[in-house]
Amino acid sequence: MNLILSKIFSVIILFFVLNNTAFAQENRNKIFDEYLNQYIQIKNVPSISAGLLRNDKIIWLKSAGIADIENNVPASTSSLYRIASISKPITAVAVLQLWERGLISLDTDARAYLPNFPVKKYKFTVRQLLNHTSGIRNYREGEFDSKKFYASMNDALKLLAYDSLMFEPGTKYAYTTLGYTLLAAIVEKVSKTSFEDYLKNNVFIPAGMQSTVVDKQREIILNRAKGYEKNAERKIVNAPLADLSIKVAGGGYLSTPNDLLLFAKALLENKLLKQSTLEMMLRKSKLKSGKDLDYGLGFSLTFENDSLKYFSHNGAGTGFSSMLLIDPKLKIASVHLINIRDRNLGEPAKDILEMSISDSIIKPTKTLSDVLMKSYSSAGIDSTNKMLNHIYSNEQTEYTLNENEAVFFADDLIELKKIPDAITYLKDVIKLYPKSFRVMTALADTYLKDNNSGLALKYYRLASQIDNTNSRVNNLIKKLSSK
Repeated sequence: MNLILSKIFSVIILFFVLNNTAFAQENRNKIFDEYLNQYIQIKNVPSISAGLLRNDKIIWLKSAGIADIENNVPASTSSLYRIASISKPITAVAVLQLWERGLISLDTDARAYLPNFPVKKYKFTVRQLLNHTSGIRNYREGEFDSKKFYASMNDALKLLAYDSLMFEPGTKYAYTTLGYTLLAAIVEKVSKTSFEDYLKNNVFIPAGMQSTVVDKQREIILNRAKGYEKNAERKIVNAPLADLSIKVAGGGYLSTPNDLLLFAKALLENKLLKQSTLEMMLRKSKLKSGKDLDYGLGFSLTFENDSLKYFSHNGAGTGFSSMLLIDPKLKIASVHLINIRDRNLGEPAKDILEMSISDSIIKPTKTLSDVLMKSYSSAGIDSTNKMLNHIYSNEQTEYTLNENEAVFFADDLIELKKIPDAITYLKDVIKLYPKSFRVMTALADTYLKDNNSGLALKYYRLASQIDNTNSRVNNLIKKLSSK
């Protein structure tokens, strides 16, 4: 009898524990839902889609806002967003799978797999392509939003084929999306299949990712969200047209939060890579000088007390912003996808992850330029400066405030040809940041645009007193002093 009662009591306890756990998670999910709703309103973005994985289960998915403003299409968790540079860790996994099979060497000349790629002054390796130390350049003007269609990876490589390396490989870190195009070409050469098919069969299907596809500009892709940006008046406008065939491997995929969390889950469960390979992927890269980089093989790394806290990747593509964040110890992953590329979007994925492991409630911060532009449009520069000072005196916690955010509004005024107002504004900003090289040079540059070389020289000299190593400022001082 005692044994039976004990079992009944245990079942009752388990029932209440499970119920309480489910209730607690439901409450947390409501907090996440509210965060997204606030985010849409406070940041004034078209839409956001996000999700959270915990202990091998996707416990929350949510979208808010509009995926296509012109056609009034609501965002959903099935909406396909351009994931931009989150494409890079996916490509890195493909390369490391082939390394596991003995088909690729990470530390020999990458040209061994690309015999038609011209010889450079220095050799560079597959590892150096993965960790951005190869010396391969990034975009030149017009290439980020390239309109040209490249029918194959080899065609895209011709863009880089005859460019010199920017530096001796292994001596510097220089982030390059175009460098990942070489990795895609290597995958194709070694696997004897297209890069797109290799990822589908070796990454997406094993991970259960059913929605992730190449963002082909010319094709009809159901559920594809439209991308946006903000103009100088801080109004939402269509992002420029971009053909991503120049950078499929480094920034050319569409996906959903569900698929990206499944990718994270497959990594954590070693469905895509062996544990030892994942650990190698997540080690700090090292330059020839011995300096460590907080970047592994396809992932950015964040450490706390010399221990890896999480690995992640941001994305900022034409009309879109994204982030995937993975905590390997707690087995948690979070993701956000936003259909606008803009300043001060924050890190919603990080906020959601932090709220999931604590009792904290995080509120998105306002964007300074948006608020100031509303004031400027309705009441002019004097009222805008009063608003600026009021915010810094009374509402600092409501905003992300720093010297860059403050200068961005001046940039907007300059783009609107309101140069005298930009000067008036920056003179107040200098009072808030009297020792800021950034603000001082911004004011000097604005005076120069206003053809006031005397005051431009004055503020360049003040900037030089803060930092005398800036060659551009030093050259401008010499040029203006000789007049």
